[in-house]
Amino acid sequence: MSHAPNIPAVVIIGAGPAGLMAALTAARAGARVIVFEQLPEPGVRLLATGGGHCNFTNTLATEDFIRHFGAKSRFVAPAIKALNGNRLRLFFGEMGIPSHSPDGFHVFPVSDSARSIRDALRQACRKLGVEFRFNSRVDSLQIDRGQVMGIITSRGTESAAGVVLAAGGASYKSLGGGESGFRLARKAGHTIVPLCPALVPLVTRETWPATLAGVSLPRVTVSLACQDEAPARSLVCQDEAPARSLACQDEAPARSLAFQGNAREAATGSLLFTHQGISGPVVLDISGSVSSALRTRASVVVMLDLAPDRTIEAWQGHIERLRKGHGAKAVLSMLAESLPAALAKVVLDRVPITPPVARLRRPGSAGALRPGESATPRRGGYRDATLLSVARLSREQSRKLIMLIKNLPLTIVGTEGFGKAMVTKGGINLAEVCPKTLESKRVHGLFFAGEILDVDGPCGGFNLQWAFSSGFLATQNLSNQ
Repeated sequence: MSHAPNIPAVVIIGAGPAGLMAALTAARAGARVIVFEQLPEPGVRLLATGGGHCNFTNTLATEDFIRHFGAKSRFVAPAIKALNGNRLRLFFGEMGIPSHSPDGFHVFPVSDSARSIRDALRQACRKLGVEFRFNSRVDSLQIDRGQVMGIITSRGTESAAGVVLAAGGASYKSLGGGESGFRLARKAGHTIVPLCPALVPLVTRETWPATLAGVSLPRVTVSLACQDEAPARSLVCQDEAPARSLACQDEAPARSLAFQGNAREAATGSLLFTHQGISGPVVLDISGSVSSALRTRASVVVMLDLAPDRTIEAWQGHIERLRKGHGAKAVLSMLAESLPAALAKVVLDRVPITPPVARLRRPGSAGALRPGESATPRRGGYRDATLLSVARLSREQSRKLIMLIKNLPLTIVGTEGFGKAMVTKGGINLAEVCPKTLESKRVHGLFFAGEILDVDGPCGGFNLQWAFSSGFLATQNLSNQ
């Protein structure tokens, strides 16, 4: 499809999943579309999603899906309803990209490749005459009396019938993530909710997780614990961005662990120990809340329930039955039936063990003390925690052991930053955007889509679905104007 070059174009800033969907939707409506992308090709970050496999949605019903965005649910609802998971799967299917759900929840292209989706979107855009301008940086928006008129780029100006700002967030820095889109929005009069890494591994003060690096647990509940510590500049903001970084500016929220917004204060799922701390889906899901707290706190404590499907009472009963019937069984062996052996030892090492009274050898007897030899207890008693038997476990030690299994504390002192983050928490203030159209309430003709908005969901296809749905809704409404 060709258009007269003097017709103002719908300008899309950013060629990620939101930008590509926005461009295709506008082109299908007959608009002249130009996409500006600072990288040399489109969808670079899309290629990295889901480990390159592209978990672009999931099988939840629409209302259940929306609820996973917490306090942001009302804002995302119009976009998700306009293009929900089923419609998105049908959309890609019609483009020759069938999908499947191997585990009944996560949805991937049958090709198991993010590249197939990226290439299909790019090809569909080009067939409809979408013009891509790669290696192009947009420096500012042209706004006249509250109406967007065009853009100023590193190569000149371009008039616009409307602009969709879909420049992404600060995550995946090595793949082009940054703050350019937020700066454009701020210049246009929008406020930016402070940026933090989300869906990101966490760094612990304790060193023992590093000794378990590579060990995973299939089901753990991780929750945030409140504690009062002196505020400190978040590690997220150190050595991550230049001095004027939006992630480190003076918009710090009140110092509180009463997390607001779409914070996820507890989650259950698989956990992975790393050389720096903890990761895995369950950790990624709460990392945004932890990251926000670390902006104004020195540390945040998280509690690990290592056996969420067994209650405290069930553990008490289990230990009592062993005490009566198998008292000689080592506590470490008992723990290793439910936990990896290395983690079982970490837990047991944190139970206070009182050494037994030393059995001294009498002078003149076999093994009598030699001159200068100290009288120390023999090994084999419960001075050595790994040899402690269930029968020798005191009631207090039993209580402490169970509490550690159900509430093992870890002190989080930082995250692995935007370089490892999958999404950005924070972004354009949602109060300044109409949820039914995704148009700016401050500048007519300016729309937003994707990660640039203050929306972030948990793992499992939520964020990619949001990107595609918001790109669809933004230009659907722009084209109708």
